[in-house]
Amino acid sequence: MREGVSGIILAGGSSRRMGRDKAFLPWGDTTLIEHLLERLKLVTDELIVAVKDARAFRHLKATVVEDCVPDAHALGGLYTGLRAACHERCFVCACDSPFLNPDLIRFLVEQVDGCDLVVPKTRQGLQPLHAIYATAALPTIEKQLHGRQRDLQALIPQVRAKIIEAGTIHRFDPDELSFFNVNTPQDLAQALAIQRRVSI
Repeated sequence: MREGVSGIILAGGSSRRMGRDKAFLPWGDTTLIEHLLERLKLVTDELIVAVKDARAFRHLKATVVEDCVPDAHALGGLYTGLRAACHERCFVCACDSPFLNPDLIRFLVEQVDGCDLVVPKTRQGLQPLHAIYATAALPTIEKQLHGRQRDLQALIPQVRAKIIEAGTIHRFDPDELSFFNVNTPQDLAQALAIQRRVSI
């Protein structure tokens, strides 16, 4: 890659449906968030974790930043992570996405020239929590936060966005595993079964 890329993991959610913090779910010999950090090390030059309360995350080999805007959901975490980033291009994901695909992430990064956002579109729709954001989007995000509009989907039409269609995504990830989220105990069981099969 021609210049640096920051990797930002959003880990400030409440994990209500899981019943415990998703970031620290077991994943092999480690935790889910540590697994994600290892995956992102393959494609990024800086690792950032945006959280509500940093105390439980201090041991991670990453820059841990607390939300600048309390209770602003994923948009607030995105804002916090982008503000902390050293690089203009940032890959952003949630802490509950165990099947990150480095080849797909590299491809998305390569599409960012002239855009504020490169967002995949899968069979389930747009995926703003597996996307490349440019720090140039920060003023627009800040304006949206001031307006108390916290929906990430609402941000997309307000910035220079490039949508990557499902057919292109499937060249790298035909099963769309990159977008699998572990929200419930049932999801975790399914993810662990997939992990045994695909060894990610």
